Order: sequence, then structure tokens, then C-alpha cells
Amino acid sequence: MTFSRAAANAVRRESARAATGEITEASSRIFAGRVKNYLVPHFGEVGLSEINLAAINAFVDLLCARGLKRSSIRLILTSLRRVFYHAYLAEQVDAIPQMSRLSSDSAPRGGFGPEEYLRLWQVARRLILEPPSMRVQSHRDTAGGLFSKDYPLLPTMPHLIRFMVNTFIRPTDLRWMQHKHIQIVRGRHLYLRMELPESKRHTTQIISMRPAVSIYESLLKAARQQGTAGPDDYVFLPEVKNRKSAMILLDLHFRRVLEASQLRLGKRGQVRTLYSLRHTAITFRLLYGRGIDLLTLARNARTSVEMIERFYASELSAEMNIALLHSRRSVAAQ
Repeated sequence: MTFSRAAANAVRRESARAATGEITEASSRIFAGRVKNYLVPHFGEVGLSEINLAAINAFVDLLCARGLKRSSIRLILTSLRRVFYHAYLAEQVDAIPQMSRLSSDSAPRGGFGPEEYLRLWQVARRLILEPPSMRVQSHRDTAGGLFSKDYPLLPTMPHLIRFMVNTFIRPTDLRWMQHKHIQIVRGRHLYLRMELPESKRHTTQIISMRPAVSIYESLLKAARQQGTAGPDDYVFLPEVKNRKSAMILLDLHFRRVLEASQLRLGKRGQVRTLYSLRHTAITFRLLYGRGIDLLTLARNARTSVEMIERFYASELSAEMNIALLHSRRSVAAQ
């Protein structure tokens, strides 16, 4: 059994799993892409029994020489293991070979400090008032029917910035978020209850911070004026039916805000993106949440405690939370 034949079988099996809903279509598509672009070109007609740890280490060395990050290589190795897993189930190999161990190259994402966050929002408000470029527009400048280059900033961008920082959502949530997914809760606490589509295998609801309510109400008011406030209408860029184009447009315009604010790079040189707003939301809760426990925060942000500690809490210094560090428990009088 050659690797290419085993890989083709694995791709078919993953596609079948996607068809039954066991995995997402995106997962199946990404797996097939890694098999086609990395695994088959290297292992091709090599027999499965010839692919051992030494052969895999040589493959890893080649990927490193091509400039791939260790995090990307680990994902490719996961796909390689998946090919062998399906081959093992089909009794085409006796065992799954040991995979190379790679150290992590992950770094905390570049969030924004309070002053940077304020500057970002202020610049976004200024940009939406700027006149469009005098350059002649063409079909090459559009995304989903909207001009994307040298065009006034999307008017929802200031709201988007504040909304993400007050809701903990991922950028991918912006793509599919509809009004039916959001409920305003008024009681002892004022917040948004968000029942969003599955994201990275997380389905739990998200509870927003209080400011998110007024932000959403502003978005809802504008949507009603445009006739796009129905339950199935998207919250951001509802006029762009191609949601991939919508995300490209949001990314592009947020980058314009970053560059105009001179905040494109983080303190450690990280390239900031929309995901940096989620990082900011979680970091602000760690700083100002009065001792909020990591499990509660992780569940509400649809992530794990490990990810909170690895990517978010790692950027906090003891001095940032000196009030909590110096706090004392009250002691009853003797």
C-alpha cells in the first residue's frame, strides 16, 4: 500500500464524516488541502511500511527549511497521523508510526492597553468621516458589492471595535452572527445573552459586558432603518451575502484603522488583527474583573483555562494587578 493510495482513502473517509455531520466541512477541506499540498508531494509512492520516525524527521527538516512555523508543521503532522489512523482501521498497517516532537513557537497575541484601545476607537470614528479617494474606482476594488479600497471606513467599524472588546467573541463569530442569536437581558444585571453558532467545537452561550447592550442597540437601530433587522439578518455587513467577502472586508478596514493608529504591531512585534480585540477583552477581565476565576472566564469566552494561561494571562505582570495582590481577607473579630 503506497502512501498516495492511503491518503486518497483517508480524504474520502474524512469527507464522509463531514457529510454525516461528525466533523465540519471546513475540517474536511483543510485536511484534504494539507494532504494534497504537503503530504502526497513528499511521500507519494512510498510504501506505508517505509515511513518511520526517521523519514518523518527528514520531512519535518524539509518543512523547516521552507520556512514553515512549528505550529503549522504540527498541524501537518496531525494530518499525517490521520492518514495512518484510517490506514490502521483498514488493516493496511500494523501500527501508527511515532511522530516528531516539536517545541512550541506560540506567542501571546498582541492585545491593546486601555490607552491604545481608546486611540483605536477614536481613529476609527475619525476615518468614517473622511471623504473618499478621488481615484477612479473599478470592479477590482469591490468585495461583496462594496468598495473596499480608498473608500470611507465602514461606518460600523467603531461599533465593531467596542462590541468585540465587550463580548469576548472571535472574529469568525462576526461572519455568522445574526440578530436571532442575541437577546438583551434586563434585570439585576444588564447584558447580552448570545447563543452563537458553534465555534472551534464550543457551543456554550456567551454573556457580554454591560456596555455591549448600548452598542448592540445602536447597531439594531441602524439595521431597522436599513430594513436589515430581521432575525435571520447578519449583525455586521448584512448587505454582503457572501460571508467570506464580508470577513475580507472587515479585516481590510480594521487593518486601515490599525495603520492609521500606528498600532499594527504589538509590544512583542506581533502583527495585530481583529483577533487582537478578543485578546483585549479577555485581558481586561483578568485585569479588572475583581479576581474572576479562570474557569468562568474560559467558559464564557468559549476557550479553555490552558489557553487563557498560555496566551492571555502570560502577558500580565504582578504589578498590573497590585491591588488584588495586596488584598486581604476580612477576619472576624475575636
